[in-house]
Amino acid sequence: MLRLMRILLTNDDGIHAPGIAILARVAAQFGEVWVVAPDTERSGSSHAITLFRPLRLRDAGPRWYACDGTPTDCVHLALNQLKVEPDLVLSGVNPGPNLAHDVLYSGTVAGALEGAHWGYPAVALSHCSGDEAQLAKLEARILPDILKRVIPTALESKLALNVNIPPVDKAPFAGLRVTRLGARYYSNEVHERNDPRGRMYYWIGGSTVTMPDIEGSDCNAIRDGYVSLTPLSDNLTRDSAMSPVRHSLSDKMDRPFQA
Repeated sequence: MLRLMRILLTNDDGIHAPGIAILARVAAQFGEVWVVAPDTERSGSSHAITLFRPLRLRDAGPRWYACDGTPTDCVHLALNQLKVEPDLVLSGVNPGPNLAHDVLYSGTVAGALEGAHWGYPAVALSHCSGDEAQLAKLEARILPDILKRVIPTALESKLALNVNIPPVDKAPFAGLRVTRLGARYYSNEVHERNDPRGRMYYWIGGSTVTMPDIEGSDCNAIRDGYVSLTPLSDNLTRDSAMSPVRHSLSDKMDRPFQA
């Protein structure tokens, strides 16, 4: 069995979430596990880092720490304050998908990207169902099998890999697909309400989800019953646009700017 010296875990659902407990038990099959995770849920925090207030780490057990910040804060402190120096960073398991545009908002994905930013191989893991009973069924065979397949690639590539797992009730899965990000659109719902003192507040929602059919996408892979794996980067440059943009600005680029 593949063995690692040290594995750092984080998530965006909080240190008491079932998903990170499951991941910690499975990851322990591959090496020494360290956990630094938010003390409460930080879903949707994206790659936010805390700069204008102090952060606190609380001992939550042997090699377990709770942080009152974001997943990015957790990984940053683990690497630069606790000096964990992991062989691998794992983030999750998130209850619900992180497909397509979800990665822009996901704290789970950000935890993996922060690890990759500092040069550590990283994997974000999400289960495409919010049903905790289904989530628990990942532990016995599915999640260990996924990690056995994915970890060597993560170590070799030193990238952030975004892994989405179909709902367990659709198992057995057809296999593993390497995918690109697809498209996933939520309905634009903003609920306007009044608090007990009559002041207005807003609650952003989005109960309806549309996923266009895009060949080779992570969304299509999940629909077809495959585990999807998408290599990600924290470099947001759109390389395909470089030449068209240069062409569009060709007669303006070398004009000096007046002070």
